[in-house]
Amino acid sequence: MNMLRELPGDAAAPPASDTSSPSVAEAYLSLLKTRGIDYFYIGAGTDTAPIVEAYAKGAQTGQDFPTPVVAVHENLAVGMAHGYYMVTGKPQAVMLHVTVGAANAVCGLMNAARSQVPMFFTAGRTPLYEKGVLGARNSPIHWAQEMFDQAGMARELVKWDYELRDGRNVDEVVDRGLSIAMAEPRGPIYLTLPREVLAQPMPADYQRRPAQPVVSPAYPDPHGVARIAQAIKQARYPLFVVSSSGADTQTVAVLDALLRNYGIGVAESMGHYVNVPYDHPHHLGHDATAVVARADVVIALESDVPWVPGRAEPAADAFIAQIGVDPLFQDLPLRSFQSTVTLVSRALPFLQALAAELARIAAADSAAARAATISADSQAWRATLAQQVAQDQAQGGLITKQYLSSAIDQVRGEDSIVISEYTIRAEHMSFTQPGSYFLNSTAGGLGWGFPAALGAQQAAPDKLVICVQGDGAYMFTNPASCHQAAEMHGLPVLMIVFNNHHWQAVEQTTLAVYPDGATRAHVKEHGHAPLSGLGHMPDFELYAQASGGYGEKVSTREQLLPALQRAIHAVTVETRHALLNVMGA
Repeated sequence: MNMLRELPGDAAAPPASDTSSPSVAEAYLSLLKTRGIDYFYIGAGTDTAPIVEAYAKGAQTGQDFPTPVVAVHENLAVGMAHGYYMVTGKPQAVMLHVTVGAANAVCGLMNAARSQVPMFFTAGRTPLYEKGVLGARNSPIHWAQEMFDQAGMARELVKWDYELRDGRNVDEVVDRGLSIAMAEPRGPIYLTLPREVLAQPMPADYQRRPAQPVVSPAYPDPHGVARIAQAIKQARYPLFVVSSSGADTQTVAVLDALLRNYGIGVAESMGHYVNVPYDHPHHLGHDATAVVARADVVIALESDVPWVPGRAEPAADAFIAQIGVDPLFQDLPLRSFQSTVTLVSRALPFLQALAAELARIAAADSAAARAATISADSQAWRATLAQQVAQDQAQGGLITKQYLSSAIDQVRGEDSIVISEYTIRAEHMSFTQPGSYFLNSTAGGLGWGFPAALGAQQAAPDKLVICVQGDGAYMFTNPASCHQAAEMHGLPVLMIVFNNHHWQAVEQTTLAVYPDGATRAHVKEHGHAPLSGLGHMPDFELYAQASGGYGEKVSTREQLLPALQRAIHAVTVETRHALLNVMGA
């Protein structure tokens, strides 16, 4: 009599894997590498078993896959891919854990979408089958994690979503996603990856197909360019408004020359990049809304919000042009800025075409008078900045954002990269090098800065990367996860947290809406508006120390510059990340 009991499930044991042929996961990872994907930012889970096996097998066989970057929070993974693209212009791949992982990443996807950052965003899919095939469900969570429409949670924020259903068309699916992500306007795509599909062996007759070319950008309509050139030639006060044109670093020098040669001013509306050197003699400031009413010609170049209508607008008879790869910003539900000419074009070919047309019609002949007026206004604006600095120095007290910005400017070095999530006061900085400054997305999904800085450091390992965040934004980064990543992946960024114990944006917005309301009295009495105070904040510097980094609290103005120098030494000489917890006003 056989005394051995049959264990539950023995009769339905899952089929053995076929290790003789490459799996779909192996073919997929190899394909990503051949398509220019350097890094695979991953929050692994039960869905990634075939990916884990592929990397283990690849280590034995020497297969070339993207370098895996383990991220212990989804916001970290998406933010690092965002930061890497900002610096290199190369989209990267992200893989997160089924529905729950993708849900945690939606905020980061919104930042990427609004910043036109392409990303090959993927998530595993709950196993399709309850039993009987390799990769089928084997955990209770595989029922509860499934959704009827997993990609629906992010569909409004991605350009394309799909599911890989078989290894036979892995090339077609991957190339379709990458092509759409890189087509203008660029942005993230979303691909779900069922576990059973990844675990399949590739067909024996599989052959990799050639990569698909990136779609050519639209070239500006010559008639529209001619109309804009004529308007500039006849203008008294032409003005460029820029926000994101500097995403293409080649545009900076072209715009610089255009402004000088033809007597055109420039103002920035939430400038996310170095769009033009900050010391340009025609630079009129970082608040375009304060300037647009002076102009009789306004050229909004890659600017989603060129001015704030409730504060100021161009004159009713002003000539207004809006130019961009998507000048209507069609993913924004409401946007009604007026326009005389609207052109679909990348910034660089538009600027080059405009410069050629301005030269053809001899627009430089009328530039001197314009340049004199605009240069005088630029000098007047800079004089107000000098007054602000003098007033701040005379006032003393707690460190202000203005004082912190000026101090960072003194120590950063021309070739450093500075990433700001709300805190930097750009007007008190002196960026001139393209690609040296990045500001958070207009969408304002908090927690972007630190992860983006880590991705930027990966993209530029020989540069000093400085990230500046407020205390609220820093908390949203899941700081323990980010500091752990900085140590684990050897990314010595310098984090600076401006710690004023409250959400200042909440308070300032309320005061703007209710300038004479009860909130003002509340601020005077309690030091902050209702719902904006954060109470006692943690000793943020200990987060860095806990992960092997350098951490220091800075309480006075006198301590700031020496602390910055010590932190930079820790980053550049000791090659470990650092954090300064700056007590601010």
